[in-house]
Amino acid sequence: MIEPAKTQWRKIQGMALARAFSILGSQLTIFTLVFREQSSGPTAVAVLFIVGTLPVIIFSPWAGTIADRFSTRQIVPPFSIIGGAAIFALALDTENWITLALLFLANTCLSVVGPTWGKLIPVLATKEDIGRAMGTIQSYFAIAGLAGPFLAGFLVDKTGYVITFVLDGIFTTFIALVPFILKLNFQPEERVEGEKSHIMEGYRFMMSSPLLRSLVILVFGLVFCVSVINVGDVFLITEEMGASKTIYGLVGTGFAVGMLLTNLLVSKKKVEPRTELIVLGLGMAILSISGFFVGISPNYWVVMVVWFIAGAANATINSYGVGMMIKVTPHEVQGRVFAAFGAVVSVASIGSMGIAGFAVEAFGVREVFMVAGLLAALAFLLLFPTVYKEQTKIMKASSAS
Repeated sequence: MIEPAKTQWRKIQGMALARAFSILGSQLTIFTLVFREQSSGPTAVAVLFIVGTLPVIIFSPWAGTIADRFSTRQIVPPFSIIGGAAIFALALDTENWITLALLFLANTCLSVVGPTWGKLIPVLATKEDIGRAMGTIQSYFAIAGLAGPFLAGFLVDKTGYVITFVLDGIFTTFIALVPFILKLNFQPEERVEGEKSHIMEGYRFMMSSPLLRSLVILVFGLVFCVSVINVGDVFLITEEMGASKTIYGLVGTGFAVGMLLTNLLVSKKKVEPRTELIVLGLGMAILSISGFFVGISPNYWVVMVVWFIAGAANATINSYGVGMMIKVTPHEVQGRVFAAFGAVVSVASIGSMGIAGFAVEAFGVREVFMVAGLLAALAFLLLFPTVYKEQTKIMKASSAS
């Protein structure tokens, strides 16, 4: 890979904007499905999230290998078109198993497209600007997250369960044109004759790097403990706290507002690697305990404030944590490493949600949230010191050279 002499901010912003619309569409779909399945109980909602997450786990070795071995224009258009068609089909009134199959297909396509976009970041941004580039990208994503929950709740309340799927289908299909409109195309190096693609290379590299290994284990622990909120918050806010679907969506925007403001700050200000590490630790600490405070919140306005703070904390992970991964990962295996990381996180999420559906029904949503928050805080206290130590070693070695 030839590193850019100058960061191409316009292309980064254009790519981020297009992907933000796709993320907005995905949020419309998932929130609509949650509303549609809510009457079936927490277990049904948990199954929905599990099916949507499974493709990242099952297909990650192949998705990462495709991202490493094929160009952007060979991958993004066909997978975006197939994914868009599956989302359009969700608007039809079909049996539950067909809905789950279509969701699985759409997210299978997304599992391939995601690592492909990730490969473009070090092609468009200098190593010194990767943190700011990630902050810029995440700012656009946060705006989509800000609009998604509220827009989904409003549209479902006013129009029912069709228009949200149509919008997501349009946004997803449009992504097929983005590499051509923005003139983006990562072209991988030609393979040596007889060279084989090692589909598990992403996992091997991730586990062989002390920093990545410790970071992945920590994120796994946090996600496992915090993901119960994805299953339970709709019941806490709409049933126990008496909010409408529109209010539920509005509460969810608190998280996105926190992410947006923090990402804007990250994108504007270049900081030293040690500062990035300290801010990352602070963000992880705050995020880990957020579930506990949601569980003890007296009303949905307090939940919105907690989500705002948690969103700001989460932004530091997406910008500085992922930025650290990019810097220490060779470009020829980045697609596989991104896919492997996504799969590990998804395993934690699915495991958590599988337990959450039964736990919420058995013990109550508030109790489950409080226990999950305390366990996440414990995971942070046990695991972050290793991340700090390994990143400090890398910074010392870099400054010595």
